[in-house]
Amino acid sequence: MSNKKAGLSVGRPSARTAQEKERLMASLADDVPDEPKVRVNFELPESKHNKLKIHVVRSEHKSIREFLTAYIDSLPDE
Repeated sequence: MSNKKAGLSVGRPSARTAQEKERLMASLADDVPDEPKVRVNFELPESKHNKLKIHVVRSEHKSIREFLTAYIDSLPDE
C-alpha cells in the first residue's frame, strides 16, 4: 500500500488557517455588490410546479431560484 495522499484529506473545517478561510469565502462570494433582498413567494398549481422543475433539471441551471434569477436578469431594463 502507498502512503501518498489523494486529493482529499480528513480534517476539521475549524482547523483551517485564516488565509484558507478567507480564500474559501472569497470563492463563494457573489460578484454583485450586496443589496437588500426581498423574498418572492407565490402559489402554483402542482402541474405547473412539476413542469418548472423538469425544465430546470434539463437546463444548465442548478435550482429554480437560479433559473428564475437568470430569467429576470435577461429581461430588458426599463
